[in-house]
Amino acid sequence: MTSFQDLRRSLLVIGIALIAGLLLVVLMSEEPINSARSFFLSVFSDRFYFGNLISNAIPLILTGLAASIAFSSSSFNLGIEGQVYLGAFVGTATGILLSGNLSGTIGITAMILVSFLFGAGAASLSAVLKIRMGVSELISSLLLSNGLILVVDYFVEGPFNDRQSGLAASLSLPANLRFSRLMQPSSLHTGIFFSLIVAFVLWFLMFRTREGFKLRISGKNRMFAHYSGVNTSKVIFWSLFLSGGLASTAGIIDVIGAHGRVMRGFSAGYGWNGIAVALIARNHPLFVIPAALFFAYLESGAQISSIEASVTPELAKIVQAVVFFLVTAEALAPVSFRRRRYV
Repeated sequence: MTSFQDLRRSLLVIGIALIAGLLLVVLMSEEPINSARSFFLSVFSDRFYFGNLISNAIPLILTGLAASIAFSSSSFNLGIEGQVYLGAFVGTATGILLSGNLSGTIGITAMILVSFLFGAGAASLSAVLKIRMGVSELISSLLLSNGLILVVDYFVEGPFNDRQSGLAASLSLPANLRFSRLMQPSSLHTGIFFSLIVAFVLWFLMFRTREGFKLRISGKNRMFAHYSGVNTSKVIFWSLFLSGGLASTAGIIDVIGAHGRVMRGFSAGYGWNGIAVALIARNHPLFVIPAALFFAYLESGAQISSIEASVTPELAKIVQAVVFFLVTAEALAPVSFRRRRYV
């Protein structure tokens, strides 16, 4: 399990990021006190704002889990962005094409399953290239992701486009294939329970099963795991398979719960923010939940302060960049916090 020291480092990163955000708000606003209050506190003062915060965290929980399981096996799935987009589209297309033949629960289950399999298949291609030909999964997943985004854009603006809406968006899902709303009028939906269940299932898989132990051992030292009898090729394949599937599931859950249709570029940033969430959580599935809420908190705070005060929404991106930098910096290595010992 993730050590106390790793947790302390993550909390330090969050603390430094919040201080950086406060300084940026003060420096970039004409009304620093009002802006700081809007950025940091307004989200907790209103039912609508708070519900949207949790809703924004749902896809980040799933993309954070997708990144965590890949990183835990020492694999690198940089295609999460494209897999989210792909999953959103194929799941929505399934719901639209079969809406007359599927009831609510069965239809939603079918949409999620199809999305999972398509995303898992896309990530598995990178795994096969890695195992059979030695192609870096980091490069192949990233390139494939960029291609998938263009393909989905074609279908969203072409065959599945809603001409009457005048938007670069697909047709809408019928009402019976949508999640129920919570804390109305916010966009929070019952998909939050799905994401939490997935986090606990993944935690159980990684820390309470033999296969999860093999995955974590491979992540620590793949060569040691190989000579200990672990089939590391199998670990690579299944970790990327699950990673891609979870990423695509994030896309369709967001569509079913919040948007009701695929809009061009709606998921931009979900993949990269999911990677940052996984890094903050130190790849621990349960720690992904508060890390995702933290990122959603930054996004919500920036949006609210842009309405209530003179703060640009891009401020959240700057603070997120600070988090991303700090969480990967060598300066935060454990040796930096240990007391020097002299022989």
